[in-house]
Amino acid sequence: MRSPGCSNLSKEVMKCVLPSLIQAQLGCIPIQDFTLTQDTSKIFRSGSRIVRWLSDSVASQEKKFAVLLNSVILAKCFKCKLWENSRHVSKQLDKIGISLSNTMVNAGLTSFKKIEEANAREIELILSRLPPFGTQIKEAVMYLPKYELEVEQISRYSDTKAEILVTVVLRNFEQLQTKRTAPDTHYATLIIGDADNQVVLKHKIMDSVLLKSGHWAKKIDVKRAFISEDLSINLISSDYVGLDIQKKFTVFYLGPRRCVNQTVMQGRLETDISHPKHSNRAAAALCSKGKQHY
Repeated sequence: MRSPGCSNLSKEVMKCVLPSLIQAQLGCIPIQDFTLTQDTSKIFRSGSRIVRWLSDSVASQEKKFAVLLNSVILAKCFKCKLWENSRHVSKQLDKIGISLSNTMVNAGLTSFKKIEEANAREIELILSRLPPFGTQIKEAVMYLPKYELEVEQISRYSDTKAEILVTVVLRNFEQLQTKRTAPDTHYATLIIGDADNQVVLKHKIMDSVLLKSGHWAKKIDVKRAFISEDLSINLISSDYVGLDIQKKFTVFYLGPRRCVNQTVMQGRLETDISHPKHSNRAAAALCSKGKQHY
């Protein structure tokens, strides 16, 4: 990924250099060498395309929740050039680079909420800038989308299935009608997974949709997982670190979880009866599992 002048470097050295440059960029660590700075830019241009392709590929094929969620988060990290849990959220704002972002972190301005609540003159004092710099920074944060994620269970449920209602609210949608910091193409990805690491839902929600009414809602059928009734619900911004929402929700089902296992085993036995060639082998497998369980 480096320029032709780096061809004399061994593969072993490159294996150390590439991760180090990526870590430095995502960790908001200044790179003093000009050549390495250029190399880092090239790495992230190529890396962004690769992880975006990976995310799209996983989304179309992979049914494992953890893989899908991590691929979407990684694609966003490469785009923002920050880790998803970074305290340097201010680096994403215009006129704020690594140096000023580090200064803001040292002053405790580690989230968009803290920056918006800070006094404009205080921000200017911290960064050694003249007015209206602090006001401009606060306004940039003010016009970012502010999401809320609401989850509730609907009364329809059984021992194996339930229904939930997920609502995404854009709290400042009226304010964003006149001015927006995020690009018009900005969106949030809603990803829901169960305790068995299965994807329950993946849906892209454009800001343009939320700007019409201020909210988006969807009813979702949920199958009971074997491990637990907990769902992991994640709303991931496409362009910004610091806007994501992650929460857990416990779904209520009729009866204890062991009934689900019994239902599944009963279904397997019924299948074996209808396919007598395989009945002996299936019965032996079930007996073996029963002995291990008890």
